[in-house]
Amino acid sequence: MITLKDKVVGSYYGMAVGNAMGMSVKSLKPETILQLFGSINEFKDVSSFIGKGIKHFKMRGLYGCQTQSALVIGDCLLQNNKLDPNKTSQLLIKMATNGPEHYLGTFRHPEKGFFQSISGLVEGSPQISEHNIPDAAFLSMGIPAGLLHRERPEVGIHLNIGIGLIMTRNLCEITGLALTGYLASRLLQLELENNSLIFNQTESILKDAEIFCHKIETQIRNTAPIIWDQTPESERRMLEQTIKGLREKWNTGFNELLSWVCQNASERHKTKITSPAQSHVLSLLPLCLIIVLRDYCGFDSTLTNVLNMGKEAHKTGTLVGTWAGAIYGWHGIPEPWRSGLVNGKEIRIRGEGLFSRSFPKKAKDIYEMEMGLTSKEFELGKKYFQKSTKFIRPTPRPKLSWEDDDTNESNLPEKSDTVNRRKFEKDKSKAKKNRRKNSKLNEVDS
Repeated sequence: MITLKDKVVGSYYGMAVGNAMGMSVKSLKPETILQLFGSINEFKDVSSFIGKGIKHFKMRGLYGCQTQSALVIGDCLLQNNKLDPNKTSQLLIKMATNGPEHYLGTFRHPEKGFFQSISGLVEGSPQISEHNIPDAAFLSMGIPAGLLHRERPEVGIHLNIGIGLIMTRNLCEITGLALTGYLASRLLQLELENNSLIFNQTESILKDAEIFCHKIETQIRNTAPIIWDQTPESERRMLEQTIKGLREKWNTGFNELLSWVCQNASERHKTKITSPAQSHVLSLLPLCLIIVLRDYCGFDSTLTNVLNMGKEAHKTGTLVGTWAGAIYGWHGIPEPWRSGLVNGKEIRIRGEGLFSRSFPKKAKDIYEMEMGLTSKEFELGKKYFQKSTKFIRPTPRPKLSWEDDDTNESNLPEKSDTVNRRKFEKDKSKAKKNRRKNSKLNEVDS
């Protein structure tokens, strides 16, 4: 019998394990994964493959910004007993500062949407972000509230909508964030029979998810009417309708079901999606539900199956690790994976804190903890980073006779000042063309 505590801890720990294992194959095609690693059935060392299919170094067994952002939310909820947008924004801003080169502060390997949203936060004045794409950048931030308020899902939804509104103004992204947390709490209730899920529970889970999507968007319409009004009619209820379609097609063949996921996501997101592991809410969420609920094959095989699909493996690994951990518990995670997770002790005691609904006194400060881990990864991987492109001012040269009086080489902007640098280069090019034109006119006149 798996205890509830084991499931809650397993869900939080599984989140970090799945994210860390997925980091090594982030953006890779399944064929490349097969060629380099065979199968993602353990934490992989990518150092020998840098430049041979993998572009960036990642420390073996270390999780990235999906888990880090969830940890921030978890710590804030446990310390404040509620969602405080100001304190949450302040901690996210602090986490995004003072990190080593190539990082967003302490955050490791953030993507464009995540980077822009975090960078746009204003201390002391939480505002609705300019982020407005359903790229599944913030789904993991819904996990802590779901586990914390596992017996009161409506409270979890309320908290997660508030969290979503800090990060994005995309309705589908906010709905997906809240649904991710709800599913974590819902899957804690699943019972196993001979290590297999009881089959008739699956339809009930999908039906409940569909109902909660409707509840989530109804609450968003009431609490954030601006978001609702700015969302086109065609983009409302997309996740609810997708879950309904998934439920209706559940008994079709596996490959056929994945093809439907791509087709449905392509039509609703209005972009071509050829793999369900691409970074869109309507592809990643259904894919991860399919992987977790169809085969009932234990934590290790379930996670390996989705990671071998590559693409957004760091995101799918996070979702599948969370949901599979909620089903199979902490002891269901293979021991080498539990011991191989960097910072596993801190993840576990935070999972125990979510179960007991109290912040663990022995937990490290999250900023100091993550800064130390990011600095360690940087030191291990800096020899693999591309050389810095930071501009170094050349030795001043004498002014040539043909140069205009207002051209001052000492005023050359740094490359880091992209706006002024681009303007400088454009003006310089224009001045050179004018000089050539005047020179030719002078030759003709003479």
